Amino acid sequence: MKRRDFVKKGTALGASWVAVGSANQSLASCPSSFSKNRLLNAYYFRAHMYTMVPRQVREDMEWMADLGTHVVTIAVLEQDLFAAVENIEIVCREAERVGMAVHAVPSRWAGIFAGAPKVPSLFSVLHPDTWVLKKDGTPLVSSVSGVISSIHHPATYKFFCESLTTLLEQWPIRGIMWDEPKSYGWDYSPQAVEALGAEASFEDHLQATTRFHSRLNQFVKKNYPHVTTSLFDQAHYSDQIVAAVAQVEHLDYLGCDGRPWYDRDGGREEGRGKNLLGEQAGERFLKAARASDKKTLWLIENHNLATKDIDLMNRRLPEIVAQGVDQLIYYYYPRSVAEPDRAMHVIKKHLRNYGQ
Repeated sequence: MKRRDFVKKGTALGASWVAVGSANQSLASCPSSFSKNRLLNAYYFRAHMYTMVPRQVREDMEWMADLGTHVVTIAVLEQDLFAAVENIEIVCREAERVGMAVHAVPSRWAGIFAGAPKVPSLFSVLHPDTWVLKKDGTPLVSSVSGVISSIHHPATYKFFCESLTTLLEQWPIRGIMWDEPKSYGWDYSPQAVEALGAEASFEDHLQATTRFHSRLNQFVKKNYPHVTTSLFDQAHYSDQIVAAVAQVEHLDYLGCDGRPWYDRDGGREEGRGKNLLGEQAGERFLKAARASDKKTLWLIENHNLATKDIDLMNRRLPEIVAQGVDQLIYYYYPRSVAEPDRAMHVIKKHLRNYGQ
């Protein structure tokens, strides 16, 4: 199938309800339909990287569809836009075959968002003039992904617009997932100082980040109105950040990611307090989303699980499901799990037909 025909076919898919194989379920690929049903989304990270076995991708998609998954979300690095074209086409084609839409995480783009894997941004490495600077003039460096480009530099916004255009026109991507933004802190780059002043407060920087995220969503909605926009932060972030992110405009879904249990339960941590359950944790994001007239989102961090964590997840998942969030996301066979098959069996047992 020619790429142009493939993209055209994918766009047509997004405008209608599609049967999901033998599960006899329905998928709403446009935001206007999502309000009718809760959405189950599978994070499918880096399955298309270098080694690519179409048969295995096909089997993965059938597993997800049998669970009742509506959307499969892939992580797209900057270099994937030109180095993984055919691989991502295979993922999109196999997802379409079983009636699932494909969303994308712009992973590590400009160092501003998370995603997979933990690598430096190609754009940021090649454009040192865009770097976020600390007060002493040295670059701000993330311990896992290197330098970060400033949201205030015009080249950064231009880069996002050009990359989003390539992403959304090259493949039938139906949604953009902004994964754990990394630009909430102080920025003393020349462009930031010019925009906010040298003595700008943390709140000033938060509001600037909110405006940047709104601009990105506005670009997507203006040029690709059929594309869904989602954003989530880490469940342990401060109330100040929660309030700021709730102000992001042109955003369909807002939420957080976290461990699928309470902080008091113990379990292997991904960050102190980074838990979905609990009024001082992930549940704050549900209230913030609803108060700002956005749909709710939770990403279940079912990765990095010790054996005892699988039992804990099995015990708490019914409470996660009972929250009834509008978009619930799970990782499909993620990294660092002691017993991967058993862990996925737990996911399938509790999330089957979510929202149907």
